[in-house]
Amino acid sequence: MNSTFIVNFVGKAAPATIKQLAAVTHENGGKWLISKVNFIEDQVAAVIKVELPAVNEQVVKQAFQSHPELLVQITEADSKSHGEDTIFQLRLDSNDRAGIVNEITHVLDGQGINILDMDCQRVFIAGGGGVSSSLFTANMAVRLPGEIQIEDVAKELEALSEDTRVILEA
Repeated sequence: MNSTFIVNFVGKAAPATIKQLAAVTHENGGKWLISKVNFIEDQVAAVIKVELPAVNEQVVKQAFQSHPELLVQITEADSKSHGEDTIFQLRLDSNDRAGIVNEITHVLDGQGINILDMDCQRVFIAGGGGVSSSLFTANMAVRLPGEIQIEDVAKELEALSEDTRVILEA
């Protein structure tokens, strides 16, 4: 029988810390179903959904909780894994503008699409002649209801502005 839980943690860590925690999970027959790990300098914030044999649950939980510089919270989770056929990765590129994240989430919410992960970045570009702008990129993992086609979603997002492009990731 498998056990599934979500571990959230914040604190001081290095990428090697994350690698070590992933290794402990793997060595105990587990896998990270979904993970979001963000670093700013030497600080980390993470949310990870773990599935593993129930007999190894305490060993893996202890590995997370025993790291001295991490504040860890663990909650039980639904053991159902996500239907891979309805989860899509996409990237949206556009000129940056006020309210763009709101526009994107409004389009997706309006169709009952769940945003599983959304990572946004803005890049400032200084041009010649005093012209400057910023580019906006959003990498997203979304879950679509069965009746909605990803190509239709991409077209609707691209309709937000002339310069918006959506790329479906493999």
